[in-house]
Amino acid sequence: MGRHKTIRDEQLLQHARAVFLASGAFGSTREIARRAGVSEATLFKRYPTKAALFLAAMVPEPVDIDVVIHSFTQETDARQVLTEIGHRILAYFRTLIPVVMHLMTHPSISMGDVTAHFKSLPDQVLAEALAAHMKEANSRGTVKVHNPMATASLFVSAIHSLAVYELMELHGGKNLDHAIGPFVEALWSGMAPTSGKRTAAPAKGRKHRQ
Repeated sequence: MGRHKTIRDEQLLQHARAVFLASGAFGSTREIARRAGVSEATLFKRYPTKAALFLAAMVPEPVDIDVVIHSFTQETDARQVLTEIGHRILAYFRTLIPVVMHLMTHPSISMGDVTAHFKSLPDQVLAEALAAHMKEANSRGTVKVHNPMATASLFVSAIHSLAVYELMELHGGKNLDHAIGPFVEALWSGMAPTSGKRTAAPAKGRKHRQ
């Protein structure tokens, strides 16, 4: 008698995520089991209901703050850093929002179920990390921010809106990376240091790599 195939939860959830992203809540557990090389019975031993499997598979990973916010040197131009952070936040929201939309439309999953999987919501985590970054830059004199948390929350909310607009294809289905630069420029008018060496404007025509 052959041994049952063993598969890590992470691998199983990868297969489930692929099926659910393609078919939504109607994705077949039989197809998930087939891709994973296990039986449906094995699937339901780990996740007692299809809704529990859907939630486990579709809840996004927490945002990597070190990559998005903290991976810049102090010598890097403060305005360019803010622009790059905007691009990284937008890239994260592009992956987050479609998955959350799947979760929100599932008849057996509430937003309470979703938020229970996060210690803090991604928007809040990003805003708090960005506020800390701004506070540190403010102490070095490279920016002037009177209320880092309010400024960071405004910034994250604006980038979140760009990702929503992209998802809704309100701009002909085009990506909106080009909107980040002008937004940073507008925000920078209230953030530029008033004394000492002012940071230079980022080069025009920057093409962000996806």
